[in-house]
Amino acid sequence: MYSLQEENELIRLARQGSTTACEKLLTAYTGLFKNMRHRYAHTPSGKLLSDDMQGILQLAFMEAIHAFEPARGINFAAFLQSRLHGAIYKAFKNTCNYSRHTAHPTLPDGDDHFAYFDNLENHHPSPERQLLAREKLQNIVKELTAAEKELLHLIYVRELPQKAAAQLLNITPQAVSKRKRNLITKIKKLA
Repeated sequence: MYSLQEENELIRLARQGSTTACEKLLTAYTGLFKNMRHRYAHTPSGKLLSDDMQGILQLAFMEAIHAFEPARGINFAAFLQSRLHGAIYKAFKNTCNYSRHTAHPTLPDGDDHFAYFDNLENHHPSPERQLLAREKLQNIVKELTAAEKELLHLIYVRELPQKAAAQLLNITPQAVSKRKRNLITKIKKLA
């Protein structure tokens, strides 16, 4: 380990961009990194983050170098340890939030993992089905009269109540109801 003055000088040089100073500090705190990595390796979140743990710790190390102020009289090792704990805690928290809001399907045992995804239900129509449905709708609308199209537009596009549609068409609400019933019957026959 280095004396307090040597360590502060290395931190100052590392802040200025000296890779040699960073490497010396990293080497000096390798044991702390290993300890932090292994401390959480057996937790569920630790297992999820095992591949990223080294990068998380090194990033926290660089942030600690830039945030450390020797004038406060705090030992860098204690400051670094608190920063590393904070970074790991933040990573665990993000992992738990991601897992809580994300469904991860479990794959069946066996060699063919791709067959699992082939058997999943798809509730979205294929583009071909959407195109066919659109063409069918266009053909149905072509068969309707102008009055029927206007009634469809008022009730289903503008979402007006039947009373408001009756006022716009200058007919009674009962007549709108009857026309709507007849229109639905006609559309079902055309479909």
